[in-house]
Amino acid sequence: MDITIGIIIPILTAVIGGWIGAYFGHKYTKRQNSEENRKLRNIAIKALNIIKSYQKHSFSEAENEFNKSMSISEKRTVIVALHKLGIPIGVSSNEKFDIKKIHFVDSIIDGDDIDGIILQINKGFCDNLFYIDPDSYFAANYTLFAKRNTGKRYVSEMLSNSKVDYSKNILIEPMPLDKFFSLGEIKSIQVFREVVRDQNYFDENGKPMQEKINTLLKEIDLGLWDNYLLWSFEAYQNIMLQNKFADFLSQANFNNQNSSQNSK
Repeated sequence: MDITIGIIIPILTAVIGGWIGAYFGHKYTKRQNSEENRKLRNIAIKALNIIKSYQKHSFSEAENEFNKSMSISEKRTVIVALHKLGIPIGVSSNEKFDIKKIHFVDSIIDGDDIDGIILQINKGFCDNLFYIDPDSYFAANYTLFAKRNTGKRYVSEMLSNSKVDYSKNILIEPMPLDKFFSLGEIKSIQVFREVVRDQNYFDENGKPMQEKINTLLKEIDLGLWDNYLLWSFEAYQNIMLQNKFADFLSQANFNNQNSSQNSK
């Protein structure tokens, strides 16, 4: 009996000691992670408050203050999270991502939108985004960001200055594309251009509606038009031809059925 007790007691002591150590170790790690995440959230909120101070102005106007007030380490910590949460960070098509000089897309800052992002961060919904390496993130998405920027330039400089001639059912752009874009840029937005040249963005007089143009620019930043920006023009043309051919066959079949019924 004494031998059994002598064996059991050390085992129980080790088990209980291990459990206590694991329990308090877990609590310590959790507390440390919580404190670290709280610091990261505060950095992100600091960045957002800088941007919010320019509300109703363009993000590009906040660019200088943002780069001056945020250290490189602070920017590295939160820049991916800010971008994923809707802050329109731009990567120029002729530049590489540079953490020292963050660029913002030229769109208007909405204070309510910023408050919504701050609320998400305060609740801890975005903590995992603070650990994504910005260089890898922006390098991996460089082509996409360049296409978005080119698409936004088309909307801002061309579509917003175009007009619709309803009598001829055509859209007239202010200048030839090659006067404003390189050949590579033109090819990168061909499908996007075909789709957004839509009368939905123009009033009854054929003039662009600025509110809808601004909405389109925001949608590009949110990635809602990425499929069209990444779709090759050749593949798009093939789909359009197939659709037209299918419509032709459907119409021909319909006409044949009507002709047959009329003859009866």
